[in-house]
Amino acid sequence: MERNVLLWAVGIIVAAAFLFNIDGLTGNVAKAKIDPVVTVTNSPVMQGFSVLVSVRDAETTSQEFKIYEVDGEYTAKRFFARASKCSSRKVSGTYDCDLEYKIPTTMSSGSYYIQAKNRRGEMVGNKALFTVA
Repeated sequence: MERNVLLWAVGIIVAAAFLFNIDGLTGNVAKAKIDPVVTVTNSPVMQGFSVLVSVRDAETTSQEFKIYEVDGEYTAKRFFARASKCSSRKVSGTYDCDLEYKIPTTMSSGSYYIQAKNRRGEMVGNKALFTVA
């Protein structure tokens, strides 16, 4: 009797390990990870003008983007995608967005990059370089 219970318990644990991701058995079914691809289409840009940002495969229509100096220092500047600037949901579950961010007049001239932040707070995808003239 005890042996049957032990075998059932082991079987359930093994089945759970195969059906769910092993990162902590969160219950989230593992799926292919698609990182966003960020492109700046009008570099260089001057202070007070908008930088045009094209995003492919955004995670949500409210995806967050942060601006960093090329050395990796965070500038404390960020912006979000908006549903009105994104296409309808693709089969892969992602969105394509065409965004604008107005460069503050207080932002120093130099080289920067924009990178997307996912729901877990991790920076993901490529670094889209641009220059403030």
